[in-house]
Amino acid sequence: MHGAVVNANAHVGENCIINSQALVEHDAVVEDHCHIATGARVNGGVRIGSGSFVGSGAVLGQGIRVGQRVVIGAGQIVLGNIPQGTVLRFL
Repeated sequence: MHGAVVNANAHVGENCIINSQALVEHDAVVEDHCHIATGARVNGGVRIGSGSFVGSGAVLGQGIRVGQRVVIGAGQIVLGNIPQGTVLRFL
């Protein structure tokens, strides 16, 4: 998408959307069937499990692990690992 960046040694799986202005940094892994929404920041070494969604403007700190089928809402700042099936959002 427009202005998206997938950096050195990053891997994006099949059937993924890396939306406008999203950043997938070095050595990150985005598994199959994920959506990285507008302006999201996936820092170096992050691993995102299959079927997960990272909302607009969310920031994932370096090296964290996100399980499968996780939903991270818009604007969330994630600094720790997230188990599969978790939904993080503001109310």
